[in-house]
Amino acid sequence: LKNFATTSFHLSLTVQGLIETWNIRTTVWCSKHIFKRCKFLGNKTLSQILTMLFLAIWHGLHVGYVIFFFQEFLYGLVMEKGASQNTILQRLNDVIPRPIVITFRWLFIKMFMSFTFVSFELFYLEKIMYVYRSVYFVCPVIAVAVIISNIVFAERKSPEKQE
Repeated sequence: LKNFATTSFHLSLTVQGLIETWNIRTTVWCSKHIFKRCKFLGNKTLSQILTMLFLAIWHGLHVGYVIFFFQEFLYGLVMEKGASQNTILQRLNDVIPRPIVITFRWLFIKMFMSFTFVSFELFYLEKIMYVYRSVYFVCPVIAVAVIISNIVFAERKSPEKQE
């Protein structure tokens, strides 16, 4: 399969790594023609959101696609900024042996992306919510908890360090 990097997909430890290995031609096209053309906005996050919105509409007019791409963006953001800005997660990362951290990241990615694919497959809000409720919205709850902990436990720079 030229449009799917099987081994890299299964071994990926980041959402971005999964995106780069799945539907490769579409990802490259969107990167080149949507994301990079939004540079004039001067905001990477906004460019990502617009690219994800384009992909959701391109796949079809079902709410499941919008939910899927929103979650993909959200979980990618949590993984990208979560460990780097949170002092508690940084300390845990320093204490826990590296193989355990890697295994946890791999499980985290598999769980979150599996959760996300539910909306991609079921299309309709009622069906999606039925499944999400059955697992107590575990992934969005964890993502929101990480975001809140980032706000509370973010590494504060002293005035001397900022200058």
